[in-house]
This record gives sequence, structure tokens and C-alpha cells, in this order.
Amino acid sequence: MAIKGTEIILEDLRQACLWRNLQSTNQTDLWWDYIERMHQSCYSVLNQDCSQRAHTKLGLSWTDTNRCVRESFTGKEWINKAVFNSIIDKEVNYWRDFGTTVYPSVVINKKSYRGQIEPLGVYNAICAGFKNPPKQCYKTLGREAKLSLEELLAARTGIAITKSEIVVLCCVIIVLNAVVVYCCRRRARRDMQNEMNTQIESAVSQYFALTQKST
Repeated sequence: MAIKGTEIILEDLRQACLWRNLQSTNQTDLWWDYIERMHQSCYSVLNQDCSQRAHTKLGLSWTDTNRCVRESFTGKEWINKAVFNSIIDKEVNYWRDFGTTVYPSVVINKKSYRGQIEPLGVYNAICAGFKNPPKQCYKTLGREAKLSLEELLAARTGIAITKSEIVVLCCVIIVLNAVVVYCCRRRARRDMQNEMNTQIESAVSQYFALTQKST
């Protein structure tokens, strides 16, 4: 039982060290791949051999992870009760600061999460903690993301259009409308002039006809 408990502690330390190493290189997505790989291939037997195979499969540095684990202890004989571990002590102090002794625990925005520790519940709580939630949260929160004009046009037409292209397009439409209005007004004026000329000629013809008749 002690060996099993030791394996669990060491795996926790490996996961913490792996997160630190990947965070320094902005590759934290690989940490989730590691966790998924461990539980899929090893189930509940999370020992050193399983962890090493997962490191090799994902191209992670087993040497860097082990070095981090060893350096976290204050002495070489880490199984000795007098030896402390900096990572574990930091986690313990973190739990005390937030008033929680439940394991595992979730802290969101420096406040302990009091709901059910299940994926959807924790995900909803994390999304609700954002003042401006990311796009991944809108579907869960039942809200729609506010799309920009470019994104809206791209979603409707399937064509990506930049702001400069939209401005040019609007200017072209305005110019075309102005030309159409000008042509329509000019044609209307010409038709009106023709109508007036026709009426004048008709009146003059009637006048001459009456004049000849009276003569």
C-alpha cells in the first residue's frame, strides 16, 4: 500500500514538473495529451514505466521531468520523513490559503469551486468566471459570439473580406448609385422637355388651323 501511495505521489510530481516545463515553452497542450495517454494506456496503474512510455510516445523529455522531480526534494533520501518537497509544500500552502482540504479541488479566480467535480460543471464555472468569455464558452453558456462585419460576411458568403475591401466596395456602390440617379434625372428632364415641345407644337398647329379657317 505504501508503494502504491508513493507511485501516486511521484506521478503527481511528474505531472506538475511536466506542466512547468511545457509552460515555459508554451506547449501546454501536450500536457493534456500526456494525461489522456496515461489514463487510456495505463488505466489506474500510473507508475514510472507507464509514464516513461507516455513521454516517449509524445516526444517529451523524460530526463527533464525526472530532474525536476529530484530537485524538488530537499535531500537525496526523499523517502525519509525529514525530507521536504517544494512542489508539495507549495500545493499544501495553496490549499490552506483558499480554505479547502478536499482533493482534488478546483480554484477559479482565487475562489474555491464548491460544485460537483465533473467536467461540464467545472467547465461552466470557468466560463462564467470570464468577464469576456472566449468563443469556446459561448455555446456552453447559451450565448452567441458577436461577429465582426468581416466574420459575418465570411460566414454568409464563404469569402474572406478585409475592412479596406469593404470600404472600397461601399464607395463603388455609392458612386454607381450617384451615376444612376444622375442619369435618371437627366432622362426625366429630357422626356419632360420633349413633352413640352410636343404640346407647344400641337398648340401652334391648332392656332394656325383656326387662323386659316377664319380667313
